[in-house]
Amino acid sequence: MAIETEITKDVFRSAMSSWATGVSVITGTATDGSAKPIGIVCNSLASISLEEKLILWSVDKSSSSYAHWVSAKSFNVHFLAEDQKDLVARFAKKGVDKFEGLEFETTKLGNPILTGTSVRLECATTQTFDTYDHMLIIGKVQTLENSGKPPLLFLHSSLRNISELKN
Repeated sequence: MAIETEITKDVFRSAMSSWATGVSVITGTATDGSAKPIGIVCNSLASISLEEKLILWSVDKSSSSYAHWVSAKSFNVHFLAEDQKDLVARFAKKGVDKFEGLEFETTKLGNPILTGTSVRLECATTQTFDTYDHMLIIGKVQTLENSGKPPLLFLHSSLRNISELKN
C-alpha cells in the first residue's frame, strides 16, 4: 500500500469509493412558492443520534436545488431498493423535471413519496451547517417505513446489489 502525499480530487475519490454506502433519494418541495416536487441522489447520509432519531446528509452548493434544501422545513429520505437503479439515473440528472412521468404520492407536508423503496424516512429539518462546498443538513425523523427489501449499494464507483457481494 502506497502512502499518497499529493491527495488530488481523483486520488481522494478513488479512496472513498472503497467505502460502501447505501444509495438514497432525498425528496422535498420547492421553497420558491411553486410547491414543485424536487429530488436529489444522496449517498452522504448518516445516522447521528439514535436517542433523538437524527440523520445528517449533505448537499453540494453547486446543485441547482441547493437553495431549496437549505430553506426546506422537511424532506423525505428514500433508501433505494436493489431494483431501483433507474431512479439513480433519473434523480442524478440536472436541469430536468425529475418527476415527469413518475407516479408518486405526497405526505401531509407535501413531500413526494417514492414507492418500492427499502426504507423511507420523513424528517423535519433541525439544523444546517455551512462546510466549504457543501451544506450539512440535520433532520429529525418524524415517520419511518421499512419494507425489508434489500438496499441498493454504491461501491467502487458502481451500483451494486447485496447478492453480488456475498461469498
